[in-house]
Amino acid sequence: MAALSTSALTVSWGGTAVTGIGTATVTTTQSMVETTDITSATQTFFTGNRTSTASVEMFYDQGVTGMANIETAANTGAASATLLITLASGMSYSGQAFVTSFQATGGINDVVRASIEFQYTGVVTIA
Repeated sequence: MAALSTSALTVSWGGTAVTGIGTATVTTTQSMVETTDITSATQTFFTGNRTSTASVEMFYDQGVTGMANIETAANTGAASATLLITLASGMSYSGQAFVTSFQATGGINDVVRASIEFQYTGVVTIA
C-alpha cells in the first residue's frame, strides 16, 4: 500500500486558496437505525443518514485572503461555500460546507495557529 503524503496538502474555501496548512481531517459518519425485534436476543440495523465534517489547522495570518474569508464566515454565520481539500497524491474531498468553529491560539515564543471546523452539507465528492 502506498503512503499518502501531506507535504503538498492544499485547501481552498469558496474558490480561494488558503495557505499555511498544517493538518486537515475529513470525517464521514454513517448513522445506524436499530430494527431489533423486541423478542430478539441480537440487535439488527439498517443504514441511516451520513454526515461529514472537516478540521483544518493552519498558521494564523489575517493577511491571507482565504484565512480572512473563513474567519469572516465564522464570525457572521455566512452561507456555505465550497470546501476543497486536496492531498499531494491528487486525491480530493469537495463539497459545500459551513464554518462551525474558528479558534486562534498562541503563546509566548509560539507561532499563532488557527483551528477551523467545517460541517459539510450534502454529498462530499471524493475524487
